[in-house]
Amino acid sequence: MIIISGSCLNFNKERKKIIELIEYLQFSVSSQINSEVSSNGAALGWDFFNIYFDISLIEKLREHFPEISKEEGITLEQQFVLWLIKQFKRRNLDYHLKLSDIPYENTKGFRLDPNNYRDDSLLEDLR
Repeated sequence: MIIISGSCLNFNKERKKIIELIEYLQFSVSSQINSEVSSNGAALGWDFFNIYFDISLIEKLREHFPEISKEEGITLEQQFVLWLIKQFKRRNLDYHLKLSDIPYENTKGFRLDPNNYRDDSLLEDLR
């Protein structure tokens, strides 16, 4: 799951418009893949929300819309968020979106065993 956080002025009114765009994207790639839009609270007149996308939807969208890969981001997820902002602006919807969380590989410690590339004799030579 990829989490995109956003803000708008009235989430209760804007939620329907956000869902309509997501449904259009799902229809364009002919798949019903899990996605969700939920409120994250309000502060100082802004309503905050999260959009949850399944990675498989983003990969299918990239195949269908190759311009996603031409966006400025380094990763596919960053490129998708920039492309999604443009899609909202085409519909005259102004939301402030940013990538909140992406899945990553969890590594534990060193991938190299220090005993395999260094021994005490090398340390003595360095002294």
